[in-house]
Amino acid sequence: MAIYAQKKGVSGKAVGLLLGGVATVAVAVMFYINATREVLDKETLCPSTGPKGQYVVLIDNTSPFPFTQKIALGQRLKTLVAEELPEGYLLSVFLLGEDFKSNEKPLFERCNPGQWKDRNQSTSNKKFVDRDFNQKFIKPFDDIVRKISLEERSKNSPIFQMLQLVGINGFERAHVTGERRLVIYSDMLANMPEFSMYRSNLAAYEDFRKTAYGQNAVAPGLQGSSVTINLLAADQKTLQNTKLSVFWEQYFQDNGASVEGFSRVEGL
Repeated sequence: MAIYAQKKGVSGKAVGLLLGGVATVAVAVMFYINATREVLDKETLCPSTGPKGQYVVLIDNTSPFPFTQKIALGQRLKTLVAEELPEGYLLSVFLLGEDFKSNEKPLFERCNPGQWKDRNQSTSNKKFVDRDFNQKFIKPFDDIVRKISLEERSKNSPIFQMLQLVGINGFERAHVTGERRLVIYSDMLANMPEFSMYRSNLAAYEDFRKTAYGQNAVAPGLQGSSVTINLLAADQKTLQNTKLSVFWEQYFQDNGASVEGFSRVEGL
């Protein structure tokens, strides 16, 4: 009996040490997870270490575009924010209106907090992840975009001024060190008293950059960005104008950016 009792005591002690070790490891693992978990800013939804990259969207509201193009625009924007914008990237939305001074700052600016399907589901809470993405990111974005009428018929279309502001108040102000991407939805026809693309004979970019207006239209803030142009236009001739695409490709290249895509938005 004495021998049996002694063995039982040793076994109980071993079990206690084992359980204590397991508990210590569990605490250490939880501490590591909490210490390395990315914390999001409550207002911007950006990682505590800063945005991983930035998408700037510029939406043209100076011409009344066809109804079907507006629907296509809405769908492309939905796809952009829900499927293409990487987690942790900052999304800044600017409006191209007649008065560029009143549109100098972004209408919307928040980071993509990420979706449940892309998360480590063993260390995340689905309720909180869905809340951050749907209620704090997607809904405010949709609310802002819905308020853009896309019915304006403006006298002026200050595209160059807005591209400069996008560089200054978009990329340079955010100072994101990762990828920079500019996504434009516009007819890309600048129209100001000093320079207009509404005329039938569009000047070559080489000639434009020699003018006083062209020299003042530089946008160094776009340096290092990739550009995607979604062409909106009520006039089908504009959509088929290769001179227009060449002009803008050369303009962005001259400002240290590269055009990754130039496509028409479907719709009549």
